[in-house]
Amino acid sequence: MAVPASSMTSVIDGNITLMNGMVQRYAETGDYLEGLRWAIPHILDNLSAEAISLFLHRPDESVLECVICDGPVNVTGLKVPQGLGLVGRVFHEGKSDLVPDATIDDRHFTKVDKQSGFKTLSTATVPVRFGAKSYGVIQAINRRHNHHIQHFRQSDLSLLESLAGALALAISNFRLAEQVTKDALLRRDLGQAQEAQALLMPEPEQGGYAAGQTLTSRQLSGDFFDYFMVGNRLAFCQGDVAGKGIASSLLMARCIALFRYLARQNFSVETIVIAMNDEFINQPSGQFITFVMGWLDCTTHELNMMNCGHTPVVWVKPDGTIITIDAQVAPLGVISFTDQDLHPAQITLDCGYLYLATDGITEARNRGLELGMSRFVTLVKNLKGRDVSAKLNGVMQLFAKGNLVTHDDATLLVISSGAYDG
Repeated sequence: MAVPASSMTSVIDGNITLMNGMVQRYAETGDYLEGLRWAIPHILDNLSAEAISLFLHRPDESVLECVICDGPVNVTGLKVPQGLGLVGRVFHEGKSDLVPDATIDDRHFTKVDKQSGFKTLSTATVPVRFGAKSYGVIQAINRRHNHHIQHFRQSDLSLLESLAGALALAISNFRLAEQVTKDALLRRDLGQAQEAQALLMPEPEQGGYAAGQTLTSRQLSGDFFDYFMVGNRLAFCQGDVAGKGIASSLLMARCIALFRYLARQNFSVETIVIAMNDEFINQPSGQFITFVMGWLDCTTHELNMMNCGHTPVVWVKPDGTIITIDAQVAPLGVISFTDQDLHPAQITLDCGYLYLATDGITEARNRGLELGMSRFVTLVKNLKGRDVSAKLNGVMQLFAKGNLVTHDDATLLVISSGAYDG
């Protein structure tokens, strides 16, 4: 069932407000738990719950520890064995659970009630996870309505899942920021930051729809790309953060995290671009991001895409015809966008290929001569092979062999419908 645009906007605005509030508290205190403590009462009010608790995983003890709670009874410090009770099971299985009546459900970890003296009647329990990484579990207890306790509904569970996604995104950013900060202070750990950043890039796509690679000019890159399946559609993006060094790499990580969060909600190109632009419009550093994102329907081969101040995207059609898709709006973080400003490019990819390149590719040099857009177009038009990996390697091997030289981060992403002609 389609979600009304007003509801989508409300969910996005609420979650981004939640993330921004947590980030602000973290920036002020240097303690990410302070950011989470600020968020929990807001989540409690959104759900109209009597109590809510956030459990974080302690792998060295194989338990989930309640680090923050809001409600009549303080259970901070309570530890639940991973895999036991609702909290432990939801963490172990990575699946949300709705218990309308906990008094007759043996999945409820009754020891918690006995220790706390609090009577649990109904629960909504959701894993706090981002991608494959699980950080813990958030549990809401006893839905309030007109001074009465009622059962939680499926809609309450869905709302809590959305809010848990915002929590996970914030925790991911907090921990990455802490790691990168340590790396900046302790240069010997810089290699670990590179590995962490490399892990943000996707693995080769097995359906033959996408392949990408980044060559970094320094230890940490401001270039990024991503792609993943959401149902039968491929979400993809590429971007280039203005500037160099740790600040750009942190902003790059935020871009990927926010794109993944929004795309996994199945939001449209326009909704994702506006939400991301709103997030970065007031960067204190004044940094901006050139950005391309799109959706490819792998069944119909229809593709919707928006170019925000990025290098022109090259579309090589099956008959060899070349079409370039120039920037349609300004880069992210420069000016505000509305729906009326955004008109995504709509094409049918069929057996053609889409090439997304950062300026480190087009500004690369061969014997002192810049590649430029015209020579880049000629290069990709004459690439051998049919699958996206072969097309990608045909360009990136020129850098490996020294035929192309760049002093900037260089990223190439190749998109195909997977339907090769012949």
